[in-house]
Amino acid sequence: MIEPQTDTLTRSEWLAALLDLPVYCAGDEADCTADRIREMNALLRLVPVGADLAGTRALNAARLAALLGPDGGESAVLAMLGHDTGFLLSRSGDGHSFATLALPGAVPEQSCSGSTPALALIGALALSLYEAQGSTRPLTRRRRVDGYSLLH
Repeated sequence: MIEPQTDTLTRSEWLAALLDLPVYCAGDEADCTADRIREMNALLRLVPVGADLAGTRALNAARLAALLGPDGGESAVLAMLGHDTGFLLSRSGDGHSFATLALPGAVPEQSCSGSTPALALIGALALSLYEAQGSTRPLTRRRRVDGYSLLH
């Protein structure tokens, strides 16, 4: 099910993309969900040499397309996670979602909000993968997103 890696990003490019993704997820509307899931899948494919994916995995194109059917966003994200990844997902009365994710061995867990459960999960996954790299670069928002805050 996992397609072979055909290209890579530099470590700094990959880390920057991981930090950008939660910002977009926190501010995006629901119609951007599939695009953000595809971006995370691409990041899992373009992983730099030596990066720790902590049990996460990219999906092949056919499986991703099948899982991205109507209301399948959460299923696609969950398929990217390892079986020993912990997560908590909640949704408010107005439909906004909040996800907390703990990769195996990760302390602390990472959280993000989003207009859909899948966006919140993708944002939390991106932050978790960033932290799994042991980077000394601080977790900061790189740009403000229309009233939404990045939660971590």
